[in-house]
Amino acid sequence: MSDSSQSARGERSVPGAAALLALTGLTLALAACGGGGGNDSTAVSYESTKPFQVGTTSYDPDLPPEPTLPSDTQVCATLQASNTLVKRPDGALPPEADPSVAGVSVAADPAKVNPDQARIQAALNACGAAVDAEVGAAIAAADATATAAQKAAAVANKNIAGVSGEELAKPQYRASKYAVRLVVNPGGGNAFISGPLTLPSGVTLWIDNGVTLFASRDATAYITSKAGPYCANTAVSSSKAGSSGNCQALINGSNLVNSAVVGDGAIDSRGYAEIVSTQKLYPLMKVDMTCSNTYTSYAKDQQAADGTSCDNGGTVVDSKSSSRNMTWWDLAYLGNMVQNGTTGAGSQSNFRMMVFNYAKNLTLYRITLNNSANFHVVPSGIDGLTVWGVKLQTPSLAAFANPAGNGNPLYTGETFNEDNVKNTDAFDPGSAGKALSGKLATGSTTTSAAAMSFDGYLKNVVFAYNFVSTGDDDIVLKGSNNPSPAGSGLPGIDGNRDVRADRKHGIVIAHNHIYWGHGISIGSETNAGVTNVHVYDNSFNGSEEGLRIKSDYARGGEVSNIYYDRICMRNTLNALLFTPYYSTKALPAGGAQIPNFHDIQISNVSIQGKTGVKLQGFQANTGGLNNPQYPLVMSLTNVVTDTPTGVDLISSDANLTISGVNLPILADASRRIVVNGTATQAVDASKVVDCSRAYVDFPSGTSPAGTSW
Repeated sequence: MSDSSQSARGERSVPGAAALLALTGLTLALAACGGGGGNDSTAVSYESTKPFQVGTTSYDPDLPPEPTLPSDTQVCATLQASNTLVKRPDGALPPEADPSVAGVSVAADPAKVNPDQARIQAALNACGAAVDAEVGAAIAAADATATAAQKAAAVANKNIAGVSGEELAKPQYRASKYAVRLVVNPGGGNAFISGPLTLPSGVTLWIDNGVTLFASRDATAYITSKAGPYCANTAVSSSKAGSSGNCQALINGSNLVNSAVVGDGAIDSRGYAEIVSTQKLYPLMKVDMTCSNTYTSYAKDQQAADGTSCDNGGTVVDSKSSSRNMTWWDLAYLGNMVQNGTTGAGSQSNFRMMVFNYAKNLTLYRITLNNSANFHVVPSGIDGLTVWGVKLQTPSLAAFANPAGNGNPLYTGETFNEDNVKNTDAFDPGSAGKALSGKLATGSTTTSAAAMSFDGYLKNVVFAYNFVSTGDDDIVLKGSNNPSPAGSGLPGIDGNRDVRADRKHGIVIAHNHIYWGHGISIGSETNAGVTNVHVYDNSFNGSEEGLRIKSDYARGGEVSNIYYDRICMRNTLNALLFTPYYSTKALPAGGAQIPNFHDIQISNVSIQGKTGVKLQGFQANTGGLNNPQYPLVMSLTNVVTDTPTGVDLISSDANLTISGVNLPILADASRRIVVNGTATQAVDASKVVDCSRAYVDFPSGTSPAGTSW
């Protein structure tokens, strides 16, 4: 990591703060952490003459109640770690825990590289079956009643949603025992190693304090069949790039009700670790760019001759190569930054940490997530997504463990940093592509007796009190899929859709601390439409981007009614980045999909240090096509920097309304910029948001920058 980023994390004072930013605090009336449904006397209040103090709120009446950990009596099964697996203080497993093998023709030992998958899955399956036996009938009856009523009503342009997640959150739909708990062995073991797991409906995976669930390094654990698709590559043919869809995720879940991953332990996918295989003929790429076999030969139980062209992204087969196997992050860098940049056909087939499709009430609570090989958490079509108190850091200190003592570099020789750990998005929530009637997953191979209705929308989403640092997007709403009926004109993601009674807004990102990464984003796919999103009381410390909406005319669409408020940023490369020119991807067969960003409101933002700002709408006839102009329509109120001369602003095709802003925003007819209001360096200090307590060290003993808490 760069020295500047380390400084940004470690310092607690405001560097170079002007007098206008040396502001007083606020008067807080705080209850225990939580929100929603509380009485008004416990709500946060502040003196009207003083600015809001970012990063100090511990109770928010506009949010639902804070989740809780299960009680001991609600545990289906408790699994102890093996005493042969003891992680180091840096969070890494020692080499002897699951050793690599010498030579490409030797298979890894399944008992070493994947010792715990079977027993964890067996416990999850048993718990899922018990949950279904206890409350499955009640859930099915509630859904059948709701589905029948919705079908009878036949409301135009409205998907069949079945019973709501709000109803299913009630106690009668939760089993008396529903958690599988992973705990430390009294003898000292504190780690599990597992391949892909399926989380059943109604079940909570509880990873206890001190425990880390490590992902297996066995590539073949993540494939579904010998015939493919294949995992751990950068290509699947000479012309087709690899895809994370070729791999099962570490934790998978579809068609769920009231499922969760919680606890004060951690999950480490080990994207930094050398890939191995328990099948000696399975093709692996080497850091010398050769491969050990071809998929064509592997499918026939044969070894390809040396010199045969690879079909996994490597050059030629070399069964005698002594070079180490690539890591997952080697593949990500090679596929995205090298092969894709050269040929336009390259990407990594790396497994994701968690993938969830169609759920009502899905919770991540207090868990620590590290070092995913690809995206960390991808939830699609969820009614009631809660991510609360989660710590996500990639790379963590464990990623730098290396027998040679040289920081465990990429195959290029470059040590891991915020720019080369590619496609490790933290949270990528989005809608599903269609409504569904499907049976609940009661285990890895079993389902409920009755099908259940899911409308496919993403709704009732809360990201609160999280700490996020990664090598790509931190929190990003993906507007790629839209389950709305054809011709309805309804957006795929709408924060005003079916908002529950226990909250004020339907999609909220609040009270989070963001470090490395691309900030809080929407896009790059916006073709499905995104509207009514509330982002407030967040800090950005050393991030590459802060607030961002990104798209292009290959995957653009309408983004509107996005509200940003009470934001602190320091040492960000691009504090505000709004652009419809994210890439130059080829147009889809149906023609241009033009980005249209409007009704964006940004208020009470403090930017500290030099930074870039990009405020762009879509120019008419861009690319010579007969496309309309869609200007960026945005208001900025009390958006202030302590370094007005250190802001590099790029703007075009924008209609901006400004007040209390000292960014260099000027009207310019040649670039089609219309400005209502006047930017001035003489801002009112009493209206500038207070960042004096916004920035804190990442709260983890395995943070590469350390912690001073």
